[in-house]
Amino acid sequence: MGVYLAALFSLLVIEMAILFVLVLPLPQRMRRWLYTRYNAISSNKKFRTYMIGIMMLVGLLFVDSWKRSQVKVSTYRDQKNSFVINSVTPVDALASRAYNQRNVYISGFIIYFCICILTVMSILRRIVEWNDKVKAGDAILRERLKQKQKYLKKLQRKELCREKRS
Repeated sequence: MGVYLAALFSLLVIEMAILFVLVLPLPQRMRRWLYTRYNAISSNKKFRTYMIGIMMLVGLLFVDSWKRSQVKVSTYRDQKNSFVINSVTPVDALASRAYNQRNVYISGFIIYFCICILTVMSILRRIVEWNDKVKAGDAILRERLKQKQKYLKKLQRKELCREKRS
């Protein structure tokens, strides 16, 4: 029980660290590096298979813990029905409910952070691609600007020649 809980908690901490790094205002070079690493890792079939398996197990744990945490808790004795012997919930049931609620929170946050990481990586991909297009466009715009400056200088020379003639 402790090993799987430690593994889940470790996965949660790793996801939080990844998400923290992704949302930092990093320079473009670092963003591009993160995106290329993510793209290389996510295109690996073994990694995708492992992640799908892990997320399926976490999803099953979430559903199972959710169902088990819905135990009805009564902390009083039913005075109207004298045939009910144990209407007060035992401590073991309360402890089991608390453990299952904890598992719901941990597995739910793991699923949530996985979705957040995918969303942030999608945004990061768009930023990297847009910045690459802007840089490529900058080179084109600089070339056009040079051409227009040359054309403007020619026009200025012609204007100076006209002023000198008149």
